[in-house]
Amino acid sequence: MISAFILLFLVCFAVLTWFRFSVALVALFALLPFYLIRYALGPLPTTLLENMIWIILIIFAIQHRYDYQKITIGLEHIKKNTLAIGIALFLLAATVSLLTAVNMRSAAGVWKAFFIEPFLIFLIIIFTAGKKTAEEKNLFVARLIGALLFVGLATSLFAIYQHFTGFLVPYAFWENRHTYRVTGWYGFPNAVGLFLAPLIPLAMFQIHNYWRTVKDRSPFLFFMALLFIPAAILAIFFAQSTGGLIGAVGGIGFLLLVYKKTRWPAAAIGIVGIMALFLLPAANPLKQELLFQDRSGQIRIAIYAETLALLKERPVFGAGLASYSERIAPYHRTVNGEGIEIFHHPHNILLTMWVNIGILGLIGFLMIIFWFFRTAIFPQQKYSLYTPFLLSSMTALLITGLVDSPYMKNDLALFFWLLLAGMVVSPQKSQTTSS
Repeated sequence: MISAFILLFLVCFAVLTWFRFSVALVALFALLPFYLIRYALGPLPTTLLENMIWIILIIFAIQHRYDYQKITIGLEHIKKNTLAIGIALFLLAATVSLLTAVNMRSAAGVWKAFFIEPFLIFLIIIFTAGKKTAEEKNLFVARLIGALLFVGLATSLFAIYQHFTGFLVPYAFWENRHTYRVTGWYGFPNAVGLFLAPLIPLAMFQIHNYWRTVKDRSPFLFFMALLFIPAAILAIFFAQSTGGLIGAVGGIGFLLLVYKKTRWPAAAIGIVGIMALFLLPAANPLKQELLFQDRSGQIRIAIYAETLALLKERPVFGAGLASYSERIAPYHRTVNGEGIEIFHHPHNILLTMWVNIGILGLIGFLMIIFWFFRTAIFPQQKYSLYTPFLLSSMTALLITGLVDSPYMKNDLALFFWLLLAGMVVSPQKSQTTSS
């Protein structure tokens, strides 16, 4: 019955993609949690989200089979600059790390789902947006962001419902230790903060865009964004995702620093907040958590030490794709006498990149981030109104990455490449930011 339902859904999605390609791209991002629906096609494990991506790729290839020159022209934005070199290093390193992995089959799944497929969707978004006028392109990007807010709102409301009912929350995060942390549909609490925190600045864009735009205004997107912000903050709070909360605050704070009218008040509030943190008593739980002095912080410090010990032995290639859990085992230690499980990733985005795709991949990733911030902060041409909000969203993602791994997940990888695509297509002739 489930197989028949999945087949029917994929057929309907294929029809939508053939006749309304842009709408299908929007639908893809509205249904990001579908990577949790897993099954096999013969011997090949796959997910519903991945099959949707395959449909988009196949139909795009069929419909544009004679448009190679147009595709090349449409993708000229990423040629001959830091972004192109960074992407090339990033993907090359991921491919090399596939060959150095402990289990090549598992590594191939990670390589395909976290690197190749998101990159191809990134290219398709750029090409699709490049064929549109400035107004159509802004509307297309707004709808992609709206799709993210739709799934973000659904995730937030479900997490809030879990807080009052415990519905579908694993024992380890509910009754165990009396933590009562919600998990959404992901199965672990931090995933809630990782996904929702970078979306809050994008919700602020939808609200801002509604008041600044006269044509093609969408009350639905406006009210959805208005509802999403408090719901997301509550969901992150109920998940007890400190990294998510700090990421959201950092992203919003960075956005306020971008605009001249709010720059100095935001800086003053930030300085006062930092001073207040250090003036708190040493036993204050918030201070202990933020300074890595509590149990969670001590575990992270131990993870970082183990990972650096591993990287000292394997500095060039790291552990290899999907190989961290196996190769970190000889370096694993107890934390204050407590035996701690081995995690899939080292809870830091830079260490995660290094152990998975080696030093070359880390350099490529840093080049991509450098291009992103340089392009937004020091633009050489006029940019869209949504550019500062993309910058704020990326900032929130990277801040959460100080204590977690906000890339090595199907939905987060696609989201990361969507932010890059948004920045690539953001140059405008008719609009500019007030930053």
